Amino acid sequence: MRFYIASGIKNGERVSQLSRVLKGRGHELTYDWTERGDIRSEGESIMSEVAFNELRAVRDAELVIVLLPGGAGTHTELVVAIATRSNKRILIWSEEGAEFCGDERTCTFYFHSSVERIVCPFEELIQRLDSEYIDSNF
Repeated sequence: MRFYIASGIKNGERVSQLSRVLKGRGHELTYDWTERGDIRSEGESIMSEVAFNELRAVRDAELVIVLLPGGAGTHTELVVAIATRSNKRILIWSEEGAEFCGDERTCTFYFHSSVERIVCPFEELIQRLDSEYIDSNF
């Protein structure tokens, strides 16, 4: 299965950890944005290249996982996942669920019918992905 993990730069280590687990189970990461880190100061050419790669990766993934909190890019990737949802499952994770409470942290797209919201500790997310999502049919 091809997967992509969207999140903010501050969650880079968690993205890498989850990616290692999924790749260790034989799944394919469509693009690893954590290898580049924060590219906002690297100029238009690099940002254009990364934008292209990230959007293609989201489009081609069969599973898109969004780790909250995320930034503007994370939310763009979420919307691309929703727009290309015919070939994928979309999961949004929050450790405490605060982003789903209807305040300034909430994004309307968290409640799209194609999105599955998960609230649990990060370690539990890894276990749930392994047992509930990864081995199930889409």
